[in-house]
Amino acid sequence: MRIGFDITALYVAQGGVFYYDYRLIQALLEQDQENDYLLLDYYPIHGGWTNPPEVQHLQAQNTRIVHCQGLRHYRLARWGLLQRPVLRTAAEWVDRVLFWPWSAVAEAVMRRRLPPILDGVDVFYSSDVLLWKQPNALNVVTIYDLTTLLFPEYHTANTRELQLRKYRFAQEEADVVIAISEATKRDIVTHLKIPAERVHVVYGGVSPDFRPIEDRKGLARALAPLGLAPGGYILHVGTIEPRKNLVRLVEAYNRVRKMVPPPVPKLVLAGATGWRFREVFARIEALGLEEEILFVGRVPADMLPALYNGAVLFVYPSLYEGFGLPALEAMACGVPVVTSDVSALPEVVGNVGILIDPKDVAALAGAMAALVDDPDRRLTLSRAGLTRASRFSWKRTARETLAVYCATVGQELSQ
Repeated sequence: MRIGFDITALYVAQGGVFYYDYRLIQALLEQDQENDYLLLDYYPIHGGWTNPPEVQHLQAQNTRIVHCQGLRHYRLARWGLLQRPVLRTAAEWVDRVLFWPWSAVAEAVMRRRLPPILDGVDVFYSSDVLLWKQPNALNVVTIYDLTTLLFPEYHTANTRELQLRKYRFAQEEADVVIAISEATKRDIVTHLKIPAERVHVVYGGVSPDFRPIEDRKGLARALAPLGLAPGGYILHVGTIEPRKNLVRLVEAYNRVRKMVPPPVPKLVLAGATGWRFREVFARIEALGLEEEILFVGRVPADMLPALYNGAVLFVYPSLYEGFGLPALEAMACGVPVVTSDVSALPEVVGNVGILIDPKDVAALAGAMAALVDDPDRRLTLSRAGLTRASRFSWKRTARETLAVYCATVGQELSQ
């Protein structure tokens, strides 16, 4: 087979979308020498804004990266010279007037450029940013979650529109939809009305980098730049945004401080600030917890394993997850997990973590306090979590993804 992948998202995506696409393609190239891969970078979408080094690592004898030029859809309102109030208002008006004709021309250019490049591919995988249906190919898209549809209040209008376009593409254009959990598949079938036989579940994996660190002195040195010490904190990893339920986590932590004897581990929030992040910091200030709750921002990928390993426990009370990779990473590092009993999180954590109603602050506080005060139970959950995490690997993700391609292409050829 010839398999085409849009890698444009690797230039602009962040968080789970970037991680899933990159690790999947990387694992496919490492394991599959029988099929040919064409990796498409459609330049107009990202315009050279970033140049991720990961793209340079996607090399193999059976792989070709193609950088495709086209017409980029510029917006005047984004130009730095037009940010004064009157000029910006005028630029926004011009953008609205030109949006549809400019989009039509950019679309026409794309429809002329892409088919020849992708001619002959048997499978084409569209990313979040390039939704393209290649004629005479099996068109595949991955849906990570339906959060913008189920919780629109947690997202900007721009994000909602981008994801709604993707949902429509999955409904009307894609031949195969891959869901990253059974919970996500149920949501796709229920809310997007896509037939269940078109939706295939392929779990994500966890990198071998996430594992227990036995060298405690080395771990202490790795954490020192963040002002942290092993065993001295409770950890949360994720974007600071309403869906992560961090206001309730702050309130629960405030209760934990009254439930367990000192010294109480600090609460560390690691991750970029996102939509409506100020609500979390306002609640921290209102409760007088500025010295007890530490925000360390986005942590470099090579430092994350150490950050997990140093935690006394990991807490992840998200209101909705399509998969829940941070909980899996924590388990792979041998850290006990407290997380939500909703969406895909029970699939990932199973019975080796503590599952709570994410809207129940008392239950969340009770679960955290119980683990902080019980080292034997932490050890039991740690060992069980390591065993469960070992079931999730990117090799497995790649193998199952390739099996979906092969089986579905075979069905198409036989019809």
